[in-house]
Amino acid sequence: MPRYSSQFPDPVALVTVATAKKSNVMTVGWTSPVSSDPPVLMISIAPERFTHNLILEAGEFGVSILADDQRDLSTLAGTLSGASVEKLKRPEFQTVPAEMIRAPLISGARACFECSLLQSIDVGDHTVFFGEVLKATVNDRKSPLILFYRSYYGLGKEIGTYP
Repeated sequence: MPRYSSQFPDPVALVTVATAKKSNVMTVGWTSPVSSDPPVLMISIAPERFTHNLILEAGEFGVSILADDQRDLSTLAGTLSGASVEKLKRPEFQTVPAEMIRAPLISGARACFECSLLQSIDVGDHTVFFGEVLKATVNDRKSPLILFYRSYYGLGKEIGTYP
C-alpha cells in the first residue's frame, strides 16, 4: 500500500512530557481534536519512541502547535532521540512553564495545550493517547506550520470561508 498517511496535511506539533526524573520533547505528526465538551485531543505515538512510556508514567503531556517560523525545531525534535539526548536542555528549545502540567511548553508556538491523560489505546503500530485539555493558549498573530507529503508549508492565502 502506498504511504497513505502522507496524503493528509497535518499541523506540526511538539509533544512535551516530564516525570520526576526525565523529560522529553518530540515531533508528532498525528494530532487532532476529538471532542469539544470536554475538550479532548489525541496524539499518536509508536511504542518504541522514548516519549511513549514517559506519557504513561506522567499521566499528562503538552502539545505545542508550531508556528511556520519554527520548522527547525520540528526537524531537531524529530531526528534526535530523547533516550540519548536531553533535548529540552538544548538552547534551540526555548520553553515557557506550563500552569497545569509538569512539562514546559514551546515558546513562540501558534498554540499550546496542557493535557491530562484520559486514556490510551493501542491501534496497529501506534498508541493513541487521549488528553483532556486543561489549559489552552493561542497566539493569533502566528500562522501554523503544516506538514504534507514530508514537506513543510505555511497556510498561504485564504481562498474562502466555511459556513
